This record gives sequence, C-alpha cells and structure tokens, in this order.
Amino acid sequence: MELLEIVLLLLGAVLASSVLDQMMPRVSLPLVQIALGAAIAALWAGPLDLEVDPELFLVLFIAPLLFDESRRASKKDLWNSKGGIVSLAVGLVLAIVLVVGFALHWLVPSVPLAAAFALGAALGPTDAVAVSSLSKDVRLSTRQETLLSGEALLNDASGVVSFQFAVAAAVTGAFSLEQAGSAFAVSFVGGLALGVVLGLAFRLVIKAIRSRGFESTTVHVVFEVFTPFIVYLVAEAAGVSGILAVVAAGLLATLFPPKASPAAARLGIASSSVWDVLTFVLNGVVFVLLGMQLPRAILPTWDGGALGLPQLLGCVLVLTVLVEGVRFVWLLVMEAVHAHSGGEGGWRLSKAQVRDVLVTTLSGPKGAVTLSIAFTIPLMAGDGPFPERDLLIFLASGVILCTLLLANFVVPLLAPARDAAAGDELRDASLAVLRNVVAELDARADANGLVPTRVVMSRYVERIERLDDGAERAERMAELRAEVLERQKGYVVWAMGTGQVGQRAGEGALDRLERARSLLARQRKAGKASASAHGRRRSAALVARHAFGRRRGGSAAGEREEERILAENLAACAADYLRTRQGDADEAVADAARLLLAELEHRRRPDADGPGDALPAGLVPPSREGREGLLRRVADVEAEGLRLELEQIQSLRERGEISRETARDLREEVYLMQLGLNAA
Repeated sequence: MELLEIVLLLLGAVLASSVLDQMMPRVSLPLVQIALGAAIAALWAGPLDLEVDPELFLVLFIAPLLFDESRRASKKDLWNSKGGIVSLAVGLVLAIVLVVGFALHWLVPSVPLAAAFALGAALGPTDAVAVSSLSKDVRLSTRQETLLSGEALLNDASGVVSFQFAVAAAVTGAFSLEQAGSAFAVSFVGGLALGVVLGLAFRLVIKAIRSRGFESTTVHVVFEVFTPFIVYLVAEAAGVSGILAVVAAGLLATLFPPKASPAAARLGIASSSVWDVLTFVLNGVVFVLLGMQLPRAILPTWDGGALGLPQLLGCVLVLTVLVEGVRFVWLLVMEAVHAHSGGEGGWRLSKAQVRDVLVTTLSGPKGAVTLSIAFTIPLMAGDGPFPERDLLIFLASGVILCTLLLANFVVPLLAPARDAAAGDELRDASLAVLRNVVAELDARADANGLVPTRVVMSRYVERIERLDDGAERAERMAELRAEVLERQKGYVVWAMGTGQVGQRAGEGALDRLERARSLLARQRKAGKASASAHGRRRSAALVARHAFGRRRGGSAAGEREEERILAENLAACAADYLRTRQGDADEAVADAARLLLAELEHRRRPDADGPGDALPAGLVPPSREGREGLLRRVADVEAEGLRLELEQIQSLRERGEISRETARDLREEVYLMQLGLNAA
C-alpha cells in the first residue's frame, strides 16, 4: 500500500508541476519538479525510505526516454556533426574525469585519487532529460541542438565505464589502462552494434506481423513502447552498454519511415500521442525523484561530515566552475577547429560565436543520471567503508543543482527564447512548404489531370492566404486583382466592338466587372484588404464570383453558352496577364501573381455545397458517375499534395531552416489532414 501511495504521490506531483509551471514561467519545469520532490521528502510524515535501485532507475526511466529522444533526433544532423558529438561524448568526459579527480584529491586529501576519479566520471555525462527539458526555454541554433542532444545520447556510456573502473581501482587498489581501454571499446562499440541488430530484428517482427494481417495501431504502439526495455536488458546481459543499445535501436526505428498513407498517418498520430504522454510522465517522475533523493544525499554529510559548511559549499562551487570551465574550453577549441575546417575565417571566433559556445556550455546540465551513478558507489571497499562515500554523493548533488540553476537562469539571459519568433518560424515554414507544393503540383498537372490539380491548388492557395498576413503582399495581391479587372474590361469592350460578344452578354460582363472593381476599391480604401486573412478570402471569393462566375438562370440556352465562353475567355485573359507578372523583379508582386494565377483558374470556390460544386464550374461531368470519378481523382491529388508537404518539411529540417519542434508541429497538421482525407 505504501508503494501505491508513493506512486500516486509522484504522479500528483507531476500534475501539480505542470500547473505551477504556468504560474512561474521564469522557472523551468525540471526545477519546479525538483523543488516539489524535495518538499515531499521534507514534509512526508515519518521517514521516507525511498531507495531507487540505480539499475532499475536506468531501465525504467532513462532507457525509454533516450529511446524516444533518439527516435525524434534528426539522423542527418547527427551524422553531419558526428565528429563534434563523439568529441564531447568521449573526449570531454575523460577530460572532466581527470580534472575533477586531481582537483578534488588536492582539495580534500582524504578522498583517494581513484574515488575522486569516480566522482569525475559521474559528473562527466550531461543529462538528456534535463537537456531536452531546459532547451525549450532558450533559443538554440540547429548545430547547438544537435551537439547537445547527440552528446547526451552517447556520453552516458563513457561516463559509466569510466566510473566502473575508477570504483574498481578504489576498491581493489589496482588499475590497468589497457584493460580499461578494451572494456570501454567493447561496451561502446558493442552497445551500438547490438542495438542495431535488435532494432533490425524488431522491424522484421513487425513486418512479419503485418504480412499476416495481425497488425493494428494498438499492437504497433505497444510493441514500440516495449522495445527499449527489452533492448536495454538484453544488452546489459551481453556485457555491453544498454544505454547505447537503446539509442541505436531508437535511431533505427525511424530511419526508414513507412510510405505515406492514411494508415501510416493514424499510426504516426497514435505513436506520437502515446510517447508524448509517456515522456511527460517519465520526465516529471525523474525530476521529482531527484528532488526526493537530494535530502538523503545531502543531509548525512551536512550533519556529520568532517568538513564544515563553508568548506562543503566551496568544494561544490569549485567543482562546478571546473566542470563548466573544462567544458567551455573544450567547446571553444572544437568550434574554432570547426570554423577553420569550414573556411569561416581562420581560427579566431567572433564575440557572437564565443557567446554561443558559452550557451552550449551551460546548456548541458547534470541530472538524474549523474545522481543515479553516484548512488552506485559501494558501501564497502576492501576491509572497510568506501572512502568519503557520503561526501562524494553530496558533491555530486551540489553540482547537479548548480548546473541546473545556471541552465535555468543564466542561459535564457544569453539566448532568450522569442515566442513571437517561434510563431513567425512556424508561419514562414508553413508558407514555404505550401508554396513549394503548389509549384510541384503545377509541374505534375499533365500527369495528374488538369482539373483535379486545379481544384487542389485552389485549396492550397486558400491555406496560403489564411497564413499570409503580410500587409505588403496583401496590397500587392489587391493591386494585381485591380489590374486584372481592368484588363478584362478592356477585353470585353474589344470583343463587343469586333462582334465576338453580343450586346447583352457584354454589358452584363462589364457590369459584373465594375461591381467587382468597386468592391475591391472600397475594401482597399478601408484597409480591409490586408486586415485579416478572412477579409482577403472573402474579397477574393467575391471578386472571382463577380468577374469569372457564370450567371445562374434567367437566360436562354444560347445566351448561357455565350456567357460560358466569355467567362472562359476572361479567365484566359487574366491568366495570360498574371503569367507575364510572374517574372516581375518585385518578389512580392511575382509571388502574388503566382498565387492569383492558381486562384483565378477556378470559376467556383472549391468548398461550395455539393459534390459537383467542389469542382470548377463548366468542367463538371454531366453524369453522377463522372462526377464521382473526378472527385476520386481530386482526392488522389490531395493525397499526393499531403505527401509532398511531408517531403518539403523533411527537406527544410535537413537543411537546418526549421527547428525540430516546428517540423513536428507541421507534420502533425499534415497527419490530421491525411486522416480527414481518409475519412472523407
């Protein structure tokens, strides 16, 4: 019963932290959760005997969190930054082990050198959970995000192996560099290799299930959640790094995405939703547990240690400065080498680059992994207790708190997040994706069919106009509409003069064009043309209806045919003029011309009432079977458009033009539209 109460208490604390996080936006969520955990430990009635086995902690919390983090990571970004990531994950960890070990042994001679190295190994890895949580509150470049996430995914293995050999040296008094090096290589390379093998095996199992028709979304998602636990346990049983095996399996899980389809969209949404909930809960529980463990780690040394309070705090501060200082120097040299090799102006870094290095330095805090490693320090060493075990755990806890505080309060000052900029990035990315899709669909119009392509392109134009709130572009589109109307009026006058259009049809067309021009002029004068996306859509619809739509009823068959031909000629006149303006030197004018060209190809809004009204007027097949066939082709082109959107999103992400969060938001919107298309 007590265990159930603790589990419910942990979940309640996670829920409470999400509420408090909204009330205290300046304090990051991990710090709120740590504070709640410490408060629970302090206020719990009676002694709170909550000892989490470090191995259980790694498999229960860290393994699934790293698996999800590696699933979401950009494989191309990781590969492009592989040198820097390996340098941080291996070289920097070993440098911190040596610097912290020698410094602590010098500061506190009662701590043997091997035990001091053990603390350095525990402080070497950054915490992937802390990095992913804190990075949401700051503005990081794509390279910074890639280095931090890649480092956090890989450096656990180097830290754990270094820690194990340091502890073994402290316990036995013997150390073999050759043995340590070979063991490290086996653990590191073996973990990655076994993770790849197990990842491929799981993919084959899923493929076999699919081939027999037994797969469902539920089965796939549960199997996906099940994967990191099995991979970790198998790897540890094989004597290699379970953490690296989980990372390799996670990277492989999304390396070959399924072909875009409604079923794949449903699976993607379900998987994303489950992992979002799971990672939120696990992240929260990790930091609440960290807060609950801190009093247990700190109080024994605080109350009965050989060092006084000033000496203890001084050691914590010195070690924090050393850890961050070594990290800063390492990153500074690494970025100078990167700039030199990339031909960016030699070895010297600008002030902005140095600031970015400082941001990257402080954005790699220590967390629950460091504390879990520290708790594995054995109680006994040979014939006596492990030297200064409580002090080592206290120092590890103090450095964790200091690095988290630096990441929370200092990094946002150096690289403040800009909410408006994030919104602009999402809008700009959406516009870029949609415009590229329009261009792709236009290029494939002959293959997909002209009519269904035009219908789908008109819907993309509406989406673009909903997103595009730029006053300059809205004004350019209004100006072009006015120019098009004047061109069409001139054509009607010419056609009437040459006898190609009758008096009644010509005067009716001129009347509609003049009303459209007046409506557009009034809206431009009132500023409504650029006031809102809704206003622009309404304006565009009315102009198109007046200028290009067919009059309904009231005319004889011959007059209706004459009006239909005139409407088609007016649309062709507008299209010819807009094509000439697509090459305009003013980018806003050229862009507006391209958008209007797609819009004016349609005689009727695509979201009108019945299945026939979803198609351009004058091109609707007379039979129901013909209309249904055309609508099916429209649906096929829509599906192709959504697939092209996903390709464009991936392309922008791989080029580093959008962040991972923006790419995820854009994909989720496409997934929802794919579901809607399938439901229709």
